[in-house]
Amino acid sequence: MNVQLSPDSMQFVEGLVASGQFESAEAAIAAGVQLLKSQQQLRAEIQKGIDELDAGQGIDGDVVFSELRERAKKAMESAE
Repeated sequence: MNVQLSPDSMQFVEGLVASGQFESAEAAIAAGVQLLKSQQQLRAEIQKGIDELDAGQGIDGDVVFSELRERAKKAMESAE
């Protein structure tokens, strides 16, 4: 696949490579694509949660925080 980048984008990628953050332009672009993929997956998970809440499948916030506090308390006790 051949991809044409704008001059600003190409300069940015070249800067990343020159700074040593990436071994090559291809590695930098691959990292960008992976980030976009992760972003899309996160959006899908958020939408799934919204849909579940709209369908009344949510858990009351007080219950969640109560459980988290109990887990934290047990973790602190076992760390002592």
